Amino acid sequence: MTAAHAEGLYDAVVASRAELLPWMPWAREPKLDVDLDMSRDERALHFAMVERESGIVLGIAGLNREGADEAELHYWIRTDHTGRGLTTEACRALVAWARDELRLARLTLWAGRDNLASRRVAEKLGFVHIGPLGWRPEGGLGDFDAESYELRFSS
Repeated sequence: MTAAHAEGLYDAVVASRAELLPWMPWAREPKLDVDLDMSRDERALHFAMVERESGIVLGIAGLNREGADEAELHYWIRTDHTGRGLTTEACRALVAWARDELRLARLTLWAGRDNLASRRVAEKLGFVHIGPLGWRPEGGLGDFDAESYELRFSS
């Protein structure tokens, strides 16, 4: 992500605020003036998902490093582009990159128990459902129950 994505990301958040709000605390009050310079933190690898045909910024897929050989995958996409497999496509490429280029051994992710779309993406990517997350994440409407997933790469 770069500053060039800021306006498109803001538009995507505003267009999808109702759907993001239960899961994302930052959806409470979307801001255009966010700091998109992620280069200072090598543990956070965030990528803007951009539609090939139109150039519209659709959302984010990223990894938060959790040690030398594992990371947590996260993603969201604007509501008017859901159901097309775009998040799965972007995350499939990111998972392959994490395995092949970063040489990670394990990816984790969590999704709201009632966030069926995010849970479906996890399953399509081959993540295994581990069970309830041991803590309650904070969303824009308060905390919520979530489920934990993992994907292990064979050596």
